[in-house]
Formats: sequence, structure tokens, C-alpha cells
Amino acid sequence: YGNEKKIPVMGERTVYDVNVVEISGLCLTADKSALLACGDKGIVKTISFDGEVADVWTIASDMEGITIDPATGHIYIAAERTQTVCRLDAPAYDSYSTMFAVQEAVDGRYWNDGLEGIEYYKDDILLVGSQKNANLWQYRFDGTLVSKISLSGFAMEIADLCYDPVCDWLWVVDSTAFKIYICTIDGELLATYDVSDIENAESICVDRERGCVWVASDEDAPKLYKYSFEF
Repeated sequence: YGNEKKIPVMGERTVYDVNVVEISGLCLTADKSALLACGDKGIVKTISFDGEVADVWTIASDMEGITIDPATGHIYIAAERTQTVCRLDAPAYDSYSTMFAVQEAVDGRYWNDGLEGIEYYKDDILLVGSQKNANLWQYRFDGTLVSKISLSGFAMEIADLCYDPVCDWLWVVDSTAFKIYICTIDGELLATYDVSDIENAESICVDRERGCVWVASDEDAPKLYKYSFEF
């Protein structure tokens, strides 16, 4: 892509009511046939592209972010109050374990301003984002911290994030500022989009195959928003 990278143009939106209580994280399934969602009440569900919901897993945990390793199908979850990264094992998705804690969030007592987003990056590295200080950490699967930056130069928080491997970009949704940002993996801001029409935008998923970006709102009557994008 190099210099041919084009800043996407936002188009129309479609809204679906979805039965996922306090929905707070989104990603595509490994085969990209549906969305995976997690919620504050410790639920993982699939959502079809027209809003139909099916159960995957439930456990007592404040799940705030979800991602999947496309090679293995394992699901990785950011749990906020414990500030931990957890794994739900493929293919049965019936084994849930803690991988490591984000120690800065633990030591800093981030509590309910802690982990909000997680995304599989590459080479067994996970990107983890926080509400407080809009921190972005890179962690290896074994819990080794690779790097840390802050996006607070433009973002008030990281409510969720999505890595776009096509352009090596990071998409970030900010529920406090009512914005979507595109930035480089090093934190250089490239584009900003307004989503003030969403009450509490807590999750984001880029879907190039369907020419859209999915955003979910954590509210009393949770909704899934589909924004068309010209990539």
C-alpha cells in the first residue's frame, strides 16, 4: 500500500437492536461469518450481520474488550476490574483462563477506568488499551510487556480498538469524546470521525469485506451500528 493508503470516507448508518447486555467489545469471528461480542456481565455472544444473537460463554467477569487469533481461533478478552487478559480456548470455547495482568493498571488502581480494549496484532502480540490515560500497551502472550504509548494527545480514552492489517492502522473509539480515530501503530493521528449520535460507543470492529465499520453502544437498550465506509 505505501503511499497509496487512502483515508476512508464515512457514509450512511444502519441501527440494530441487539440482546447483549452492556455490550462493550466487538470483533469478527475467525471465519468472518459473524461478529463476536462481549459484555460487562461476563457474556460472550455471536451476532449475525443482521443483529441475531447466539450464546457462546458466560462467566462472572467485567469483560470490556474481545479479539481473536485468526490462526488458532482462541478468543482473548480484556477484563477491566481485575486488569487482566484472559483466554477462551478454541474450538469448544468451554475453557477460560487468565493469561496475565496489566501491572501498570493494577498498581495504578485503574479499577473501573482500566482495560477497555484488546486486539490481536501480529506475531503473538496483543494490543491492550485503557480508559484512564488512553494508554496503549503491546504484550506478548506470555505476559512480557513489549511497549507502551499514550493516545492522550488526541483521545480522552480508549473505549475499544481494532487493528486493520490492510493498512497497518489502529481504529479507536472514544465514548467520552464521541469520536472514532484512525492512527498509526505508533500513535500518529490520521483521521477523526464524529459518532455523537451514539449514546455510549464502547466497541468497534472494521469489516472491509462488507465495506463497513461496526460500533456497539453500551446502554439500557443496547444497539449495534453499521457505518458504511469507502475504503
